[in-house]
Amino acid sequence: MLKSYDVTELRAGMKVGRAVKDFDGKTLIKGGVNLTKEMIDSLRGKNIFSVYIDVTAEDYTPTKASQEHLLDEEYMTCYKNCFGATQNLYYGFANTGKLDKNELAELLRAENIAELCDDGAKSVTQIHNMKRDGDYVIHHALNVGILAGIMARWMNYRAKQVGELVMTGLLSEIGKMKISKGILNKTEKLDAEELAEVRKHVVYGYAMLLDSPLRALKNVLFGVLHHHERCDGSGYPSGLKGDKISDFGKIIAVLDIYDAMATNRSYAQRNSPFDIIKVLYGDVLAGKLDTQFGVVFMKKLLQAINGSWVGLSDGQRAKIVYIDDSRVTSQPVVQTTKGEFIDLNRRTDLKVAALLTANEAN
Repeated sequence: MLKSYDVTELRAGMKVGRAVKDFDGKTLIKGGVNLTKEMIDSLRGKNIFSVYIDVTAEDYTPTKASQEHLLDEEYMTCYKNCFGATQNLYYGFANTGKLDKNELAELLRAENIAELCDDGAKSVTQIHNMKRDGDYVIHHALNVGILAGIMARWMNYRAKQVGELVMTGLLSEIGKMKISKGILNKTEKLDAEELAEVRKHVVYGYAMLLDSPLRALKNVLFGVLHHHERCDGSGYPSGLKGDKISDFGKIIAVLDIYDAMATNRSYAQRNSPFDIIKVLYGDVLAGKLDTQFGVVFMKKLLQAINGSWVGLSDGQRAKIVYIDDSRVTSQPVVQTTKGEFIDLNRRTDLKVAALLTANEAN
């Protein structure tokens, strides 16, 4: 029978039960091969988290999955610095009507925002779990910018495109600086007039950027203007369809929904990535979100969180050891702290409730 082993548990001589493939589908180790130390070492440098091993019931003894540290504190220190820089950029723009290019350049420096985009699993975990103290609009803009940096890497964008897509995410909410805090911070359902005002933020943002040093960056301007348009024409502000919507607008639309649903607020319970993917997949099937960008994001996200620690709906802690990313709505196979393997595709009474931080996993 086949059992999934964490890469840290592999030993030379184990027989591979199912071909090991990288994120691009390239076969790294064929099924039926006996592992060598060199093979195991090579897997550790290729973001491979688990391997199916051919074992017999007699010689298999499940072990507790390793509980690696996610370095949350380092991430949060960097995040707080970027939050402050994003807030200065937004508030300065709101107060003066001018975009400070020096502040934007500081925010985009390699040791700042790029560091937050470096590890997809860590970034997604923090987005799901962090307390969003302070201005929610700033948090949302920063998180969309972080997801944009991760998505740009997944899309194999060149440096210039990466910078512009991150910039689009970071500035996607800039127009909300012209909307009253009373409306933005309202926890009750907005009335028709308030909703109409909030929806103007994309037009406000576009106009503000058009009158800024970024006016020549059309990808950024149209990404900000279009990120609430939908491919079936049901979005705003112009009800554009299909190829009338900019690529950056289509990408930020996906990322904007993801972060909004991952929000951990007093009036909005956090969702697991698998819950959100169901919604995104439904919007792709309904023709609202772009198929190409939506599917790339969902598949790469699943690959990124493979190996992450999760909390199950029954209170158990477990580690994701396998996700069939050929089906974006597939549920993971997890290994609990007791060593039990659970295929959540077969256990409809159980699901992933949340991604866990290092403190929660240990």
